[in-house]
Amino acid sequence: MNFQVVIDSLTKIVTDIIHFIPNLVNGLIILMIGYLIARLVRWILGTALSKLKFDPLIERTGITGSLRGLGIKTPLSWVLAQTVFTFLLLSFLITSTRLMGLEAVAQLLERLLGFLPNIIAAVIIFLLGGVAAQFVGNLISNVGAVGGLTYAARVGRVVQYIISLFVVVLALGQLGVDTAILVTAITIAIAAFGLALGLALGLGARGLVYNVLAGYYIRQRFTTGRPVALADVSGEISTVGSVNTVLRTRDGEVVVPNSTLLEATVRSPRPPATS
Repeated sequence: MNFQVVIDSLTKIVTDIIHFIPNLVNGLIILMIGYLIARLVRWILGTALSKLKFDPLIERTGITGSLRGLGIKTPLSWVLAQTVFTFLLLSFLITSTRLMGLEAVAQLLERLLGFLPNIIAAVIIFLLGGVAAQFVGNLISNVGAVGGLTYAARVGRVVQYIISLFVVVLALGQLGVDTAILVTAITIAIAAFGLALGLALGLGARGLVYNVLAGYYIRQRFTTGRPVALADVSGEISTVGSVNTVLRTRDGEVVVPNSTLLEATVRSPRPPATS
């Protein structure tokens, strides 16, 4: 057995370790200094945002409340400070690994650092898009509720889900994911839904839609409790629903389609003046 080969190999390993130790120490020192600097910058930024009352200012804009509705309860000032801390620490980590001679690790971290802006942009798109979807959905629900639509909440929720779906597609596109197939599938689904809705309105639901629209104008003309008289029925307005109106008569309640009240000649005597 040639012991010289073994001795040479062990000598090379020991020599490499001895040469690596200064690089390791230098890399750890840089990493420790970078960690302290990153923490200091995070503290300074967090303190500055607190002095500027950043979180209460964002709270007044309504963004924080919308984010809470999405399940995000972390203050935005902490998110910003933590993001800056992560960028700084990752930058020092790249320098540290390069000093250690770990070039492959340094290149991998550089790719991660270069990809972080895309991740942040995707998160911002997702959060702002979620806030916008929630706002539009609530707006449609409230407007529909004021208009007396009993299914206004469901319509608002459907609109919110559709907008959220497009927001997810945009966020995935920002991350570099090929969303062409997903966009095509969503477009086909929405087109099919629109075609089905159009056929339903054109073939069988025209009267329903007409009654719903008529109900909006009837609520502006007649208030609850006001006496009205049609050709063959008279009574007081009890409720004005999405499709029909309920009249309270001497013989009981009578359901009248909203379109009938809109088209027919309705006599509505004024209440007697009080002295």
